[in-house]
Amino acid sequence: MTNILRAPSQNTKDKITLWLNHLLVLYAFLIPIHNGAKSSLFFTMLALFIYRRDYWFYLKEAFSNRIVQAFLIFYALHAIGMLYTDNIDYGKDQMDRLKYLLFPLVFLSFLDIRFVLRIFLAFIIGMFVSILFSYLVHLQVLPYEFSIGKYEIWETFAYSPAPFLAHGEHGVGISFVVGFLLYYILNFKNEEKFKKIIAFVGLVFALVNMSFIASRTGYMTLVVVIFITIVITYRENIKLLLSSIFLVFIVCLSIYNFSVTVNQRVNVAITNFEKGIENKEYYENGSTAQRIGLTIYSIEVIKENFLFGVGTGDHMDLLRAKIPDEEKRLREIAKPHNVYVQIPMQIGIIGLASFFFLIYSLLSYKNISREKKDIIVILVASTLVFMAGGMFYGTFELPLIVVLISAMIANKEQNITFNNFDKKIFLKYSAFVILFLIIGITR
Repeated sequence: MTNILRAPSQNTKDKITLWLNHLLVLYAFLIPIHNGAKSSLFFTMLALFIYRRDYWFYLKEAFSNRIVQAFLIFYALHAIGMLYTDNIDYGKDQMDRLKYLLFPLVFLSFLDIRFVLRIFLAFIIGMFVSILFSYLVHLQVLPYEFSIGKYEIWETFAYSPAPFLAHGEHGVGISFVVGFLLYYILNFKNEEKFKKIIAFVGLVFALVNMSFIASRTGYMTLVVVIFITIVITYRENIKLLLSSIFLVFIVCLSIYNFSVTVNQRVNVAITNFEKGIENKEYYENGSTAQRIGLTIYSIEVIKENFLFGVGTGDHMDLLRAKIPDEEKRLREIAKPHNVYVQIPMQIGIIGLASFFFLIYSLLSYKNISREKKDIIVILVASTLVFMAGGMFYGTFELPLIVVLISAMIANKEQNITFNNFDKKIFLKYSAFVILFLIIGITR
């Protein structure tokens, strides 16, 4: 017991730093696979971080990073918002979702730049595992519901088979994967051909999966990701830029025409939007019209609480109070489905300004390579799109963003031994993934 309480030796601290990097790779893999397993893994990382001690030594550089500071400011304003909220329970739920904003501070205290590529590949492979299971369910090789004893493994639907994630999250995950693979294919000129072929096959595999996933937010994010990736690739060649944009338009039009799922979801969204605007009847005209109505009533709340908002936990209570009786079924919806109105409702225009300061900090960040800068641009553009669909504070989007951003801004080699990926490391990773999946599913 005494040995556990005693500060570890420097050699032990370095071993912990090494293990934290390995565990972050596994964390990135588990983000699109299982939230419970991911959370259990982070708890293990946090325990190791605490046991390593010397907090100021490890954290001081992360504290000085402008992006980390922007994350902390945004989180702090929500924490201050708890002081003037009445719905404490809902406020606590919101703060629990916001905890991921603190993670870059922890990650940068141990992240070794040599693990960055491995972290990115881990997420992409994890997402492809999710995509593979989506195919297997779609082809009815696997059932729509699957349990082991009393433990549910997944439950999904025929119209949008996404076993491990909500279909909106799955669509956003596909968009990220397509963006990263497309950027790799277009920008890494000296890579071996077989790697480019694998990347291209993976890109097509992901795009076809999107054709039977009913995620309109995913569709919008995908289009923007592809557009941004092409723009930042060919920004200095107008002919290639315009021809590539035209090609993307043709591909999108083809998917719209030949995919029944995409065609139906897009047409329904357009119809719902038109009916919601024309008739001012939101709930009865589908989810798109409902989101329009929620946004309109949210703006009324913002006008009355412009500077500081209504508090971290009160925004839905005041939003529901603004909804008239003839639209009372809108009150049953759990969130505004638009983060751009949720932030100023909760913490006012000051909070919204702090969010855009975070975006500015990301886009203006220096001292990194062009490739990393471009990846940050893709991440930011994607985030700004799916926020309009109400996605940001989930257990998929925000953890993924903070992990990938942390990987992009990491800039040092730690005092640890880095070994190339081999069969032994693969077996260790696989064993730990299985272990944490068991813990996550059964806890």
